[in-house]
Amino acid sequence: MPSLDEFTYSRDATVAAVRDYYDFLTKMYLSESDIIEPPVGGWPNIKPYLECMGKTDEVLSLLCHLPYIREPSYEDRLQGAPSCSFADWQKQGQEASLRQVDGETLRLLSERAGIIDDVPPHVVGLTWGGRNIEVILLDTKLGIIHWYECPHEIKVASAREMLQNDPYDYAPENEALWMAECGTWAITDFFEVLKDEFRKLHFIPKSPRLVLDIYMIFSDSDKVIPVMQDIYRRHGWPDLQRYRKRECLKALWERYPEFA
Repeated sequence: MPSLDEFTYSRDATVAAVRDYYDFLTKMYLSESDIIEPPVGGWPNIKPYLECMGKTDEVLSLLCHLPYIREPSYEDRLQGAPSCSFADWQKQGQEASLRQVDGETLRLLSERAGIIDDVPPHVVGLTWGGRNIEVILLDTKLGIIHWYECPHEIKVASAREMLQNDPYDYAPENEALWMAECGTWAITDFFEVLKDEFRKLHFIPKSPRLVLDIYMIFSDSDKVIPVMQDIYRRHGWPDLQRYRKRECLKALWERYPEFA
């Protein structure tokens, strides 16, 4: 298992890892137009309006240079993993220019403040939505990502090994309390873990905006999931040379029009 001293943080490598992950999602189910790229020099509207979160300059610099999954509306957010809407921070910056921004509310929606306390200034939430959304926290100081309440099955059998160090060895006790509930990986490894879950169809897009997983079964989803997995495999997944994305998604809509 890797140890903390093997990790370093790089803004450019982090941006590249996020971009590569989003590109992977467009090959499976998202539209290429769902991904928006920053202008040269970064998103100009982020830093002036998100300083109220109390994050470090390094965090704000990262948010200014990330690509984002477009958020059409609050009610129609696109998922980049099961129960996981990645934050569109440039949109939050745009909206912040039109209304007063409350740093506590931003932390509530991206870090689940009140349940996860004492998130340090050099750590930022990558997801958006609050209580019912997965919480993924990126540490710009240590070069790691914490996935809060990550499914146990992923922790023990992920495509990349988790961080070996006990959080009580490298973080203050108040921070280690919530870190101990996380799966923790190097930043680039984390996104490979997510991609592998899609490749294995442990994560299954049921439409171009919603994703199921095999770890939380509700009502009849235990019957639906094998059918959807079979549809993906019949259309060539996970071989990207053979995968017929358009035909696959069309077959899903025809089989389950309620998911469209």
